[in-house]
Amino acid sequence: MVRESMQKFPSWAMWIVGLLTLVAAALLILAIVLGVQAGQRQLEIQNRQEVAIALADAIDLHAQGDYEAALNAYKYVLQLEPDNNTARTGIQDVLALVARGQQPARVELPAPAAVTEPSLAVTNTVTTSPTATTAPAGNTVTSSGEALMQAAATAYGAGRWQEAISRLVALRQTDPTYQPDRVTDMLFEAYVNLGTEKDNENNLEEALSFFDKALQLHPDDIAVRAERTLIARYLDVLTFFGADWERAVQTLEELYALEPGYRDVAVRLQQARIAYGDALVARSDPCGAVEQYTVAATLATTNELVAKRDEAMTRCDEGDPFAVAAGAGASEATPVAATSGDTPAQNTPSASTAAPSGAIRGQILYSARDTTTGRHFISTQPLGGNAPPLLLQEDGVQPALRPDGQRLLFRNVRDDMRGIAAVDPGTGLLLQFSRFTEDSMPSWNPQGNRLAFASNREGDRIWRIYAKWAEVEGETTTLTIGEAPAWHPTSDLIAFRGCDATGNACGIWVMNGSGGDRAPLTTVQADNRPAWSPNGRHIVFMSDGRDGNMEIYRLDTSSGQVLRLTDNPAIDGLPTVSPDGRWVAFVSNRDGSWKIWYVSMDGGAAAVLTPINGDLGNWLDQGIQWVN
Repeated sequence: MVRESMQKFPSWAMWIVGLLTLVAAALLILAIVLGVQAGQRQLEIQNRQEVAIALADAIDLHAQGDYEAALNAYKYVLQLEPDNNTARTGIQDVLALVARGQQPARVELPAPAAVTEPSLAVTNTVTTSPTATTAPAGNTVTSSGEALMQAAATAYGAGRWQEAISRLVALRQTDPTYQPDRVTDMLFEAYVNLGTEKDNENNLEEALSFFDKALQLHPDDIAVRAERTLIARYLDVLTFFGADWERAVQTLEELYALEPGYRDVAVRLQQARIAYGDALVARSDPCGAVEQYTVAATLATTNELVAKRDEAMTRCDEGDPFAVAAGAGASEATPVAATSGDTPAQNTPSASTAAPSGAIRGQILYSARDTTTGRHFISTQPLGGNAPPLLLQEDGVQPALRPDGQRLLFRNVRDDMRGIAAVDPGTGLLLQFSRFTEDSMPSWNPQGNRLAFASNREGDRIWRIYAKWAEVEGETTTLTIGEAPAWHPTSDLIAFRGCDATGNACGIWVMNGSGGDRAPLTTVQADNRPAWSPNGRHIVFMSDGRDGNMEIYRLDTSSGQVLRLTDNPAIDGLPTVSPDGRWVAFVSNRDGSWKIWYVSMDGGAAAVLTPINGDLGNWLDQGIQWVN
């Protein structure tokens, strides 16, 4: 019987089965190769970052006069990168100083001062001219200060930047009163020129470190700040490229808007758009892929790209099952409680899809982008009537109103004022609390006298959470590694997206206002943007790691249970809770355009709360808040 069955099975079918098996094997091998390549890229990036951090430590120890520790630090750099010329020069200089018996006292380098973000980007040719390259002719050296200045000027004139830096730092330590302005200017110029050398050699992490040291001396230098911003954003591109195409596209778009001709940004942007489009096709979202392919074609057109776009467009027009569902967005699923672990919550469809009912009060603060000018702004939309939205602040995103309603905290995106700022709506008083372009996602404490925010401002590009008193010149304190801080409405607790000390167990965490007592609340890596309910019993958050799509969830802080609140193939994100704790508002593009929707805190059907004036652009950069 078996033999008869085999004889009945057509030979052409056997050929097809064999061919499909070969194709599947080839795809599997390709996936493995791409995974290995992506892993190698990440290792290279991590190694460059480790070299930059180690080199910065060595230079600091060198400058502080701790020659033994500096020598060991330089040697460690050479273990990581044997051909690092800066480390070799540093070792030679330390040994020369020790041989001459110089042991300057240790001093602390000045902390970064307030800086102003530039409105004009520059290319990687930041160079400066020395204030002096030689000692005055005919003068007799009568002090150690003059001797060190002469040596520093000689090294500077020869372009030996590391040696000049060492001499100038030693001069500042041994004789702080010797021509301090001139010494500061020359030290700044040496750091800039050394950073430019590293920039041109594509040692970007080291270049970033040297530019940061230069900006500690002259924080208002526009050209250096502009170059520092470009390098920092390009390092973000290298981190995401090949690992997270969506974030790579977003970061490249920001960099392309700032400086289209910077390095290979235009080429990488098209590659990232195409790769992201391919990923969307693989996820059965051809309509989203059409957008990526279309934008990529505006940079450069090829027959292959046109074919990809046309095929995706055909699938989208024919009603790909995912695309149809995303466009419909007419019904919700009844949420089902789930644990906060890694097992995705499963929702059961329900016939009850009634829209939310009940009095809606308060106002929604939201940030968006003007479709004509491209400028961002923050508006407030009164609820419960037909009142139009009111403009609160231009060039701002991620609004956070102080509990007393008298001061609006936000991320300032104006080119010359980037950082965390605040405005008093009643008087128009504008305050600038930080001046790093990476600072974002601010949050008030219950008393309204401290603020928390997230930033990857440091050279290692790791996201950290910072806190400071609500004073313009207040000291900034690092609390922990993490992002998206949200202060508890009545207690000194901060919810945030974080991980454990090993970089694992990522999810929603909680800590006190000093950064202590850290504890995980969820363990799904994609959980992000937490927001508290007014009584602190619940935290709502967004995640695309639980059910394969960006949805809104509710966490019970007492039991640890997680409830899925939305169920739609479109994007549901940036949740916020109503002042009475009954509703959750969020942004969504489920009907083809961005609007603010809302759903009951207990789940159910969602409905449109208010349209958005303008568009969101990169929606992850925006924020909303429901206030009285």
